[in-house]
Amino acid sequence: MKKAKVIECRATRHADTWLASIPQHRIYGHGTTLRALHSNLTQGLALIGVTTEITLVPVGPELERLRRAEAAYEAALSDAVAALAAHDCTPRDIADATRVKTKQVAALRSKGKAPRPRK
Repeated sequence: MKKAKVIECRATRHADTWLASIPQHRIYGHGTTLRALHSNLTQGLALIGVTTEITLVPVGPELERLRRAEAAYEAALSDAVAALAAHDCTPRDIADATRVKTKQVAALRSKGKAPRPRK
């Protein structure tokens, strides 16, 4: 059996069924749930001797809008953490002000290289 890299499939909803395809292998799958769709695609690949990991990406106008909103929130949160850290706020105060956990504040500060508060 051939081993390939991870295949990313766009899954769309039509009536009560999820649909996706893997054009490079000419595989088409369906399922009433995303899990069933994943299983159907995996079985289709197995029939032609391909074993690989499949990642499903559900798509649709509402889901795209949700992803844009999530990205905007993450950018705004990162900006807020950096601004509060630059004003010498403690990590606990930043977490309370932004309503996230202190671990997330620490991760954002290290990612954005926000300055540490002075002691």
